Amino acid sequence: MSVCTPEELALLKAAGRVVARTLRDLRARVRPGISTAELDEQADRLFAAAGARSGPRLDHGRLGTVCISVDDEGVHGVPGPRRLREGELVKLDVTTELDGFHADACRIVAVGRARPGALRLRAAAEAALRRGMQAATAGAPINHIGRAAQGEVQRRGFAVGTELTRHGSGAPLVLTA
Repeated sequence: MSVCTPEELALLKAAGRVVARTLRDLRARVRPGISTAELDEQADRLFAAAGARSGPRLDHGRLGTVCISVDDEGVHGVPGPRRLREGELVKLDVTTELDGFHADACRIVAVGRARPGALRLRAAAEAALRRGMQAATAGAPINHIGRAAQGEVQRRGFAVGTELTRHGSGAPLVLTA
């Protein structure tokens, strides 16, 4: 990711606001009985209203506007007819492109009242995010972020899927000397 000017930062923030607004709206709609397709349709409407495009559709030709995964599904679930049930955890992964800049965020939401194990998993994910953010310092190798997050998850008794790599926000990465 490369953001070099105040103008580029403003564009990145605008894309981030679309992601934040979409996450807030979808989170408020999560309840037993709603389908992941219904949540995705709402995200599509919000993106259209903002003039934004779906990152998953642009990058991977995905079927959904956003990625929605339930319980033990890792990441990048495709929305469909599945109806959410009380006690499940749903991961809302929202990636957008707006004016050439990408923003991405994910939230884990309990459907109704979550089970104790689900709450432990969500707490581990949140703690891993905090550890990763602490490791993201100027001059530090980027793999320190993942290593810090993974260590926190494992310390809490969970495992990390290792099949996915390199993810980011901003403009396409341009390496400079």
